[in-house]
Amino acid sequence: MADLPLRLFHIGYSAETRAALEPGFELLDNLENARPDWFEYWPVRRWLLTQPLQEERFYGFFSPKFRAKTGLGAAQVAEQLQRHGAGADVLLFSPFPTQMACYLNIFEQGEVSHPGFMQTCMEALQAIGRPAPLPQLVMDCRQTVFSNYFVARPAFWREWLGWTEPLFALCEDPASSIGARLRAPTSYAGSVQLKVFLIERIASLLLTLQPRWRVVAHDPFGFRHASEPAAVPQTLAVCSDALKQAYRNQGFDSYLQAFMSIRQSILQSSKP
Repeated sequence: MADLPLRLFHIGYSAETRAALEPGFELLDNLENARPDWFEYWPVRRWLLTQPLQEERFYGFFSPKFRAKTGLGAAQVAEQLQRHGAGADVLLFSPFPTQMACYLNIFEQGEVSHPGFMQTCMEALQAIGRPAPLPQLVMDCRQTVFSNYFVARPAFWREWLGWTEPLFALCEDPASSIGARLRAPTSYAGSVQLKVFLIERIASLLLTLQPRWRVVAHDPFGFRHASEPAAVPQTLAVCSDALKQAYRNQGFDSYLQAFMSIRQSILQSSKP
């Protein structure tokens, strides 16, 4: 069987990040960086809107911090694709397993860092005609995407653009009060605007709301980034994610209650 085709891009937005290109990646040159307020979304959007996609090919657009955040390189991504891609539409390579495990979903995780984030996201999704009950959604490692670290077939990228483009227009609209809230700077390094964190979560939202997508996640527990709380036992994080998977598979409240108990232990462990 022939190898599944993959185009894996490294987003370079400075001389240093361009020089950091590793074997197996193509350079997505964003040296002009015309809209730094959109971070990775700007070059990814521009590429997807102007380049033809081949239906049998997988595509991924990774920031230069991919290896530092995940411990992985292009070879591991390609290996995962050849092993699992024939039966998948999307393959995930998300970092931060503790963040993934101790929150009900990636929007709740964002709310902790940016109070008001959940409500603003719900209002934005309502405004584009795609309402979602964000506080009730349960996401495990098969639906959680941090840093846009995923590769996908063109069908998923087209659906992703179908959600992100209306949000982009909303944020660009100077008359929109919701857009103004999404343009508000956060306390994240460099005063990143809230819109960046919403766009980053759209892939997770699609995988949660649309069960038609076939997903394979790379083991998120094999690497712990320096920003992850070292005091949290990995066993608790693994059990937490497993309980969320069990709840999504079976729908038994007992699984969700057990998750809530374990996640409380994780949060207590992570306190300084």
